Amino acid sequence: MGSSFKRRLVRYCLGAVGALWLVAAGSQPLRFDADPNLFATLALGEEPGSVDVGVLTGGRVAYVARQNGMDGKAVSADASGAASQGRRIYEIGSISKVFTGLLVAQAVERGDLGLDDKLGVLLRGKVRFVSPEVEAITLRQLLTHSACVPRLPPDFSEDRTPENPYAVYNRQRLWLALGGLKLESPAPCAASYSNFGLGIVGEILSEHYGKPWHVLVRENITAPLGMYDTVQLLGDKSTRMAPAFNHAATAGVWDFQALAGAGALRSTAADMLIFSRAVMAGRNGPLGPAAERMLTPLGVFQSNRIGYAVMMRGPEGRRTYFHEGSTGGYRTLWMVAPDTQDALVVLTSNAHAQPGKAFVAITAMRYPIVTTPVAADAGVLAAYAGVFRVDKLTAFTFVPQDGLLYRRITGGGFRPMVQTGPDTFADTAFGVQYVFTRRDGAITGVDYTQGGGGMSGVRTGEAAPPTAVVPLDRQKDYVGRFSLDRTLRRPLDFDVKTENGQLAVRSGNWSRRPVFPVPGQADRFVYENPNAQLLFERDAGGKVVALVLFEGGVMRMHRMAD
Repeated sequence: MGSSFKRRLVRYCLGAVGALWLVAAGSQPLRFDADPNLFATLALGEEPGSVDVGVLTGGRVAYVARQNGMDGKAVSADASGAASQGRRIYEIGSISKVFTGLLVAQAVERGDLGLDDKLGVLLRGKVRFVSPEVEAITLRQLLTHSACVPRLPPDFSEDRTPENPYAVYNRQRLWLALGGLKLESPAPCAASYSNFGLGIVGEILSEHYGKPWHVLVRENITAPLGMYDTVQLLGDKSTRMAPAFNHAATAGVWDFQALAGAGALRSTAADMLIFSRAVMAGRNGPLGPAAERMLTPLGVFQSNRIGYAVMMRGPEGRRTYFHEGSTGGYRTLWMVAPDTQDALVVLTSNAHAQPGKAFVAITAMRYPIVTTPVAADAGVLAAYAGVFRVDKLTAFTFVPQDGLLYRRITGGGFRPMVQTGPDTFADTAFGVQYVFTRRDGAITGVDYTQGGGGMSGVRTGEAAPPTAVVPLDRQKDYVGRFSLDRTLRRPLDFDVKTENGQLAVRSGNWSRRPVFPVPGQADRFVYENPNAQLLFERDAGGKVVALVLFEGGVMRMHRMAD
């Protein structure tokens, strides 16, 4: 279980954009000018580590810093230190892609590069391509994640360590992997997030200008703006780095070579607000026309617009531009709203923090949904039951239960909704709306909206489970900690909780995952991966006393004292 999670951790880190759909906000909509402490609390929760929040609103800048101890409780911070001034340093992960996109926008403005320049031309004499389809990939397709390349290079797992997975991947390996790549179909494809793709863009820039990517960032962006704490190489700044955590375990920093353009930068809340102000100033600001160009829509990502690696929500004229970042021990968020000249930066030092909650809260305020319930007929809810697929990785599942319609998206748990109109349902606490579509009277699809963005699903023949969740009073039976002592290995510890009405389980320092009742089998639950199941055992008096994990074997854990 541990090794497979580490593989997934590397796969999903540097790219948490899709995870915004899974964020459990459970908070009222918030404005940019809300108390910054609210954003800090939303993001870090009860995880150990630190959070720095920077807010630009009404022309004024405010910073908040919070520190949690190993017990997850807030401890006092140094009110005069770097944290209170937004100068504590964090890895910003995939927010680095925005800087790569800006470098390309600057190059296009200068006439040095073109969006439709192809790899075969850009890398002539440097890469031997076996596939004409790969040679034909363009910068535009790489920037918008529509180039059909995988999330990571095919040989990425060779010689890497989970603790610092990008450190040994160099340019020679990148070019060999790119040259040997074969595509399932020619570009453009439906957008699929790719660190490989943005890493390629970073190295193309480096090759074109004859300088390392981080030098290009410094010379063209950070030094002119006075962002002296935004760096790839820490040097003497290492003492200001926020210590990183993976839940309760310490985590290290990540180093980069050839894939630097996808996620290598470290920065501060103060620097990122300087950057935000410059971006929102547009063509008349310090970044010139490239600032406007980088926010120009180039394609579609998950049914929403995407610019020069910049994600977007909302309609033209009221768009919110953003990116999230994830590395081994850091989770970060950058978002700007040029129409109101507001910006928010949330930097956290725990892999289990959720800065995306702040994004969901703000976009719920900027792009509200109808939340007033209407009289619903529980008898017709069965018509909405089913699985609606967005793409090969993402689906919506709807289950009628106890007079309510429950919903979930791949990777998340079930949530109840209220009906707000014909074929329209809302999860008001999350700012989520679903509108079912019909053809000849039959429900054939669903449109999902949250925070100014959305996506659509098509009904499949897959059957929905008969039950979404077990009643809360029964869930309480299972809540607790379970442990198994193992010879020569760490104990196996499971922490079972109810979160937002859904039973969820955390193993050790791994992410908490929802589990679902197995039809017809009391006290048995299944993970999203059906090969992993749990059985809660009861004593003669009906009290849950043990937990059995079925995953590649059978492991029985006893219940620990409260």
